[in-house]
Amino acid sequence: MCEKISLWCSYQSIIFKVEQHPVYPCFAILTAFNPRSIVLSNKRNLVRHRLLELSLRMQCGEILPVSCCAPDGQWQELGFAVPMPQEEACREAARWEQNAIYWVEDNELFLVPVLLEGVQAQRLGDWSSFLYT
Repeated sequence: MCEKISLWCSYQSIIFKVEQHPVYPCFAILTAFNPRSIVLSNKRNLVRHRLLELSLRMQCGEILPVSCCAPDGQWQELGFAVPMPQEEACREAARWEQNAIYWVEDNELFLVPVLLEGVQAQRLGDWSSFLYT
């Protein structure tokens, strides 16, 4: 249980680097890196990233690259901002064995559990305060 809570807390400490600000009214941020928070090699993560990109382009066409980073720069995962319903985004994340997704709605950022049980979706704050440019 402590490990799960520690993971959940670490997911809340995040910044996002984007080249173009998403203009969707709501969107998910999805990644295929490090399934179930098990660290994979950079090569394996990049293969998973490219496969996720292909899958998302077939599903919704519009995607924007996003880099999800720890504020101290200790880790980074590549992902995508995707305009799809939250339930669909959670299904896609589960397919890639992700514990959670980030969800943005009305400029509010939420952390939403997918595979991680025993935790509730959490409002993290104003989306723009998590952007790093």
